[in-house]
Amino acid sequence: MLVFIDESWQEDQKRGERVGVLSAVMIPSALFNHFSQTVYQTKVSHLGHKAASLELKGRGVLGSYQFKLESSGVRSSQLALVRELLGLMGTLEVQVFASVVFSKQELALACTDANHLERPFFFLFERIALCMRERHPGLIAKVVFDDRGYETNQRISAAVSNFFHKSQAGQSFDTILKVPFFAISKENAGIQMADIVAYILGGKFTNNLRLSEFFLMTKKLEFKSQLMRDVEGRKLPWLGFKFIKEKEAGGLLAQRATKPMRRPESPPPTSTL
Repeated sequence: MLVFIDESWQEDQKRGERVGVLSAVMIPSALFNHFSQTVYQTKVSHLGHKAASLELKGRGVLGSYQFKLESSGVRSSQLALVRELLGLMGTLEVQVFASVVFSKQELALACTDANHLERPFFFLFERIALCMRERHPGLIAKVVFDDRGYETNQRISAAVSNFFHKSQAGQSFDTILKVPFFAISKENAGIQMADIVAYILGGKFTNNLRLSEFFLMTKKLEFKSQLMRDVEGRKLPWLGFKFIKEKEAGGLLAQRATKPMRRPESPPPTSTL
């Protein structure tokens, strides 16, 4: 399984609050070539041959101008393109995960400390590992990050590798390859879709009402576990999207920091290095 990871930052202009999103799109390795070719063909069909090599970015294809076109009765080929691609992801049963970050200390999503994996990355891996155990037993997920430059890539690589090799929880995530990869987004359809997903989720939580339709389409792709947990007296499934605010007293990190990862019949743990 291939898991493409990208990030997005957006600001709520009215409230002045900033939201960061670390998103992941899981595509079966055997289907990736088909997926990539279909994305290419879909770009051509909506935008023409000159756009075949266009890098799809959420801020571009879902920009305000595209919505102004539709509101004036003019078809937006870029919005139509995103609708078709999200539909394609649903047809191929692509799974989507995300850490939506409101905590000011973690908005950079840059793994500044190589000996401590930041919560947005941990929660993402936690859910990916759970999905692999439930839906793809015996297979390994390979995580592929968007290239953010040598220094940032090095920090992310060090923090992720240290987590997988040194921490109790990281060692137990044996369904994820312990070495992260990096890819150039312009040449990678998986990274581009992760960027679009991150932008949609960021817009949802910065009150960009124009993206409501696309959020609902993205929500349908969210991983939904068979595993249930207690939330205020209700049994709810573990989901692929995690919302991270300022440090929660008694949160998952504090409750399960010393517990190894269990099989799907019990809740997934959290841990730091």
